[in-house]
Parts: sequence; C-alpha cells; structure tokens
Amino acid sequence: MSDRIYKLSSYVRTVLDSESGAAMVYHSLYGNPRIVNREGLDFLSLFKNPITISRALDDCDGDPSDVINEFSEIFFLIEPGFDEKKFLQQQREIRLLIVESQKSVDRMGLAISDSCNFGCKHCIHFQQSSCSEKEILPTYQKSVTKLNMSFETAKNCVDHYIALMRAQGIKRCKIHFGNAEPLINWPVIEKVLCYCESMTDLTFDFAINTNLVLMTREIASVFKKHKVRIATSLDGLAKANDAIRVTKGGQGTFDLILEKFDLLNEVGYPLDGFSITVTNGNFELVDTDIIDLATERGMTSIAFDYDLIALVGISTGERVEKLMRLKRYANERGIDFFGTWDSAFRNLTGGNLLLESRSFCAAVEGKSLEFNVDGSIKVCSHATSQIGHVDQFDQIFQKEGKLLKLVNERFPGADQCCYGCILEGLCGGQCHVTREVVSRLSKESGHNLFADMCDFYRQVTRALAVDYIRSNGVTVASGRSVCGL
Repeated sequence: MSDRIYKLSSYVRTVLDSESGAAMVYHSLYGNPRIVNREGLDFLSLFKNPITISRALDDCDGDPSDVINEFSEIFFLIEPGFDEKKFLQQQREIRLLIVESQKSVDRMGLAISDSCNFGCKHCIHFQQSSCSEKEILPTYQKSVTKLNMSFETAKNCVDHYIALMRAQGIKRCKIHFGNAEPLINWPVIEKVLCYCESMTDLTFDFAINTNLVLMTREIASVFKKHKVRIATSLDGLAKANDAIRVTKGGQGTFDLILEKFDLLNEVGYPLDGFSITVTNGNFELVDTDIIDLATERGMTSIAFDYDLIALVGISTGERVEKLMRLKRYANERGIDFFGTWDSAFRNLTGGNLLLESRSFCAAVEGKSLEFNVDGSIKVCSHATSQIGHVDQFDQIFQKEGKLLKLVNERFPGADQCCYGCILEGLCGGQCHVTREVVSRLSKESGHNLFADMCDFYRQVTRALAVDYIRSNGVTVASGRSVCGL
C-alpha cells in the first residue's frame, strides 16, 4: 500500500472559518463533509500533486494510514486517472430504472383551484406562460376556462396515485391540496378527505397551502379530524406583509390572516408556523419582529424565502446577511428557520451522496405528481411544464417520456450548467421553477437571473457551513488526529 499513489480530488472544496481556523472540507459531487483543523488542511495539501503514501508518511509525525483510508473512501483522495463521476452515472441509471418501473412516486398534489381571492403580484403560481417579460398576471385576471377541479377528476387522480402506492406495498400516502387558493373549492376537498377515509387499509398524510382567509370553524374542525397539515404565509408584521400580500382590491391582509390564526387556536388546532416571502417590496420591512410574533404564539417553524422567479434588486451579500441574522435569531428562540436556500446544505450534511441520490427537491427526482384542475400532470405545483395527463397515466413513465427526461437532465452531476460549481452535486441546478422562468426570458435576462441565484446559493451555503463549524467544534477525520506539521 505504501507505493500506492494518491492525489487530492479536483472536486474537494474547503470552507474556512477565519475565527477558529477550522474548515469544512467536502466533495462537491458527493458531499461527505469533514471538519478539520489547520493541520488537517496541511495534510490534504500534501496531495495537491500525485504522491505515494510512503512519501506522505515522511512528512507526518504520526501514522496517517487510517486517515488516508477514510479520505480515499469518500474520494477526497483518489488515484490518478480515476473517473469520479462514474458512481453518479451508475446512480442515475438506477434512478431512471426506478422511475420507469413506476416505483419512484411517493406523494401527489391536487391543484384543487386555480382561482384566488388575493392579488399578490409576486405569487409563484402565476408565472407568465409565454416568453414575454411583461408584468405577471394572476390567474384570476387571465382568460381561463376552468378554475376549479371537479370531484370526478380529483377522484380519478387519487385512484391512480393510490394504485401506484399499493403496487409498491406502501401503506402511508401523502396528498397535498394546493395551487392558487384551494379553499375556494372546499366542497371537493372535503369529498376527497371522506373518500380517502373509506380506504381502511391505508393511512394518509394530508397537507394544504392556503392564505387562510376563507377558513371557517367548520373547515378547521374537519382539518383537525383528518390531521391536515396547514401551511400559510405571513410576510412580516402589518407594514411588511401588507406591502406585498394584498386582496384583489389592493388592501392589506395582515389582520385577516391573524384572525384565522386565532380561529385555529380556538378550535384546538393551532399552526406550528408559517412561511415568509420577501421581495424588493418588503425587504427593508421584514425583521426580527415577525420572529417575535411567532415566539409569542408558541410556534416552532418559519419557512423563509426570497422571491424565486425575479431578481429582488438587492445584492447577494445583503440578502445572505439578513437571512443568516434572522436564522440565528430564530434558532436562539427554538424556532426552525428554513427554506429552499438551504437545500444544498441539507444535501451536503444530510447523508452520503455515494449511497443515495439527492436533488434540489423531490420533484426533479420523480417522487411527486401534481394533478392540475383539468387532469394534466406536472412534477410540482409551482411549475408550468406538463409531463402528461391522468387519462394516459402509464405513458408518463415511458422511457421516452417527459418525466424520465426531466429526471435524467436534472440528476446531480449531469447538468452542464453546473459543471465545476462548488455545489455541483449538492444543489443539482437550482429550483425547477427558476429554470422554467429562465428558459422563457431573453438570453441576457435569463442568464442574469440564473447567475444571481447561483451566486446566492453558493454564498448562503458557505455561511451555513461556517455556522455549522462554530456550533460543532473541530473534529479531525472523525475524531482522529491527523498529523502535526
């Protein structure tokens, strides 16, 4: 073994914490982060050029054989000529076979209504469907022939999903009600809940995204009975929220939303948190006071995101600084603070990417099916591109189908737009909705949007890594001392 030659992988990346001198070292394709001290960094630097193990031993006070073995197992150190994307290619083939055999899907969504009682211009559901860069029009202002899903369509969609689950031997099913404002179509939601209740061999995890304003005591009681997880938004305190979250007439919605918070408390089904969207319209107005409100109400989670589909006109550094400041403030008060921005970091620290494939989200892994009002199917409720229709359900999973094409193109390490990025295998090419919008913009505008979001994800992941280093201390190669140089 002493004559074996190793070199540092070109995919190894380092995030240094200047305060402690410690660093997070990781593989940009596979993850496997390790927190090392300066001696550990010096040890890795020995392998910048190919070197034999015996030569490396000469530069160390102790025996680093165990460390070399560990670093080679996670591809920090590789033999010259080794193809590091080979394992990802194998995983991609495995993932495609799983999708084609109809075994990838584990959740479904019903776009129960394309109508909305709000008039929020930033709403991600209401993207412009053409290549025009004109102002986005909400669905309720567009010419749409059908806004609400019928129960017949909903039942048909649920039946196809249930058949997939039963074929896989899965007993727990996940159904999400969403799109514009689903409570506009409450009668169909209630019928779906009752229909699923009749399937005694299965259990269901229900969820809904709603602005809450149409919530009644009766609806809340039904949701409580079926344990429907309620997700809603409150974009700051009154001034911040009402700057962007408005009715069709342009009135603020803060008081209306809080009334429904109280209603849910009264029926014994309180929210555990809410989402915050920040645009250039309320960036300066959102601050720690909204976290204080969540704390006062006994909430435990806040989903925070910047506008995904348009540049907010604020520098990446400012956005990251504010996000991290709010995250730390929330965490100190026992509130989980998360969003799409931590997807790459969760992939980095959440497991071994050599053993399991991970993408930016479940949609681009082929795990979710979103059924539109008319029965057409997408992979995400926020997306616009369709992959099929419930009436030709089996065709979705065919080798030449759009679902496999999407999974193949968006598999980590396969996206040419991401080659060489420090988050190449961890981010997997950003949110699919952003990619769709980029494809419809002019070349310059699309490039600017994509580049801005890439820069944002890289900077926020680096900031999260530094916080992780400071909260976890210094561990050198799983607790073993490397070498003193």
